[in-house]
Amino acid sequence: MRTNIHEFFEKRQKLGVQPGLDRIEALLEALDHPEKKFTSVHIAGTNGKGSTGAFLQAALRANRYRIGTFTSPSLNGLTGFILYNGEFISEDVFAELFEEIEPVIEQMDREGKPPSHFEIMTAMAFLYFSRNVDIAIIEAGMGGRDDTTNVIQPVLSIITTVSKDHTAFLGDTLVEIAAHKAGIIKPHTPIITGVEGEALTPIVNEANKNRAVLYRFGMDFTMENIQIDEFEWKNLGSRYRVKLRTIGLHQHHNASVAIQALKVLKNRFGHLDMHTSIEAIQKVTIPGRMEKIHDNPFILVDGAHNEAGVRAFIKTVRAIYPRRKVHVLFAAFKDKDIEEMQRLLADVFPNLYITSFDHPRAAALTDYPLQDKGEQVEDWQAWMKEKIKTSMAPILITGSFHFVDYIRSFVKSLEASE
Repeated sequence: MRTNIHEFFEKRQKLGVQPGLDRIEALLEALDHPEKKFTSVHIAGTNGKGSTGAFLQAALRANRYRIGTFTSPSLNGLTGFILYNGEFISEDVFAELFEEIEPVIEQMDREGKPPSHFEIMTAMAFLYFSRNVDIAIIEAGMGGRDDTTNVIQPVLSIITTVSKDHTAFLGDTLVEIAAHKAGIIKPHTPIITGVEGEALTPIVNEANKNRAVLYRFGMDFTMENIQIDEFEWKNLGSRYRVKLRTIGLHQHHNASVAIQALKVLKNRFGHLDMHTSIEAIQKVTIPGRMEKIHDNPFILVDGAHNEAGVRAFIKTVRAIYPRRKVHVLFAAFKDKDIEEMQRLLADVFPNLYITSFDHPRAAALTDYPLQDKGEQVEDWQAWMKEKIKTSMAPILITGSFHFVDYIRSFVKSLEASE
C-alpha cells in the first residue's frame, strides 16, 4: 500500500476518540449513504464483540451468504478493519476505497470538522459493503449510542457483555455503561444480549421503549453441561451440543449469543440451516483471543484489555495450567484501569512482566501505579527473543489488542528469519 496512506492514518489517529455522529453522518451523506444499501447486524459490548461476530460470520458463510465484517482494533494493519468472507480486503482494494473517499475528507477538513481515523475507516467499510456483501456484521467501536457505527438500521442488534471500560466516556457504573450500549437498539428491531444482573435493566428499558423483541441469555436461551471446550445450547424449542476450537469458557458465552442470533436470522431469511451453522461455529479459530502463535516454547496471546477480559484470561489459564509455571507479559492503554488489571494478574502469576509499546495511548512504564507488582521490561522485543531461546515454561502475552498485534508480527518475523 502507498506509504502516504499509512502516514495519513498515523497522523489522523492523533485526533483521538471523538464521540458523536455529526461527522460520520456528513461523510456518509457526501458518499450517497452507503450505510443504507446493505443488510447489517450491529454488535456492541465491552467484551466478546469480535468473537461473537466471528462465530456469526462463519455460520452465515457456511449457508452461502457473502459476509462483510467491520471489526476493531485491527490485527492486520489498515486492511484488517474490513473483511470479506473472513479474509482481510487487499491493499489495492483499500487504496481504491481511500482514493474515492479522500476528496470528501479534504472538504470536511477545510470546513473545520475533520473526520477521525475511525470515522474514515467506518465510511470506507460501508462503501465496500454496499457493493459486495449480502450481510455485514458491524462491531461498535466504543459504547453504542454515540459510536460512529450507530448510523445503520440493522435487522438485528446484539449486546454481548457489559463491564467497566472507557469509563471517561461511558460512565463509572455498569448501569451507565449499559445505557450507552443500549443506544444501538432500534425501533421494532430484535435485540439479543448476553448481559446479566443490574446492567440488564437499561437494555430492557430501551428495548421496551423501542418495542424491540429482546432475547436474554440465561432466560430466553442458555447453556448447560459445560466443559472447557464443550457445552449444550438450548432455548424453549431447540437444543444443540457444541464443541469449540476456541479456548476459554467465555467463548461458550459468545457462541451461545451467536447461536441465538442465527435463530433470529433464520426466522427472517428462511434459508439458514442450523446444523450447518453449528458445524461452522465448531471450526472457528479467533486471532488474538487465546491464540497459540508458537511452539517450543508455547506462546499464547490474548487481548485482555480491560478488567473483565483479564478475569476471563486468568480463569482460562488456571483451567489449562492449574499448577505449571508460566511467564506473563502485559501491556495496556493508559486510559484503561491498568492498576486493577495489574493487581489481578500479579495476584495469580508470580512471573508477571510489565512493558510498554509504541502507540499514543500506550501506558508508559511510569504509568503503572503498582511498582512492586510485576517486573518491568524496557525492551519487550529483547525480552521475547531471550525467553524464546531459554524458556521451558509457556509464555503468555496479554493486554491491548494493539500490543498483541505487535507480538504476533514480531514472532512471525523471527520465525521467517530462522
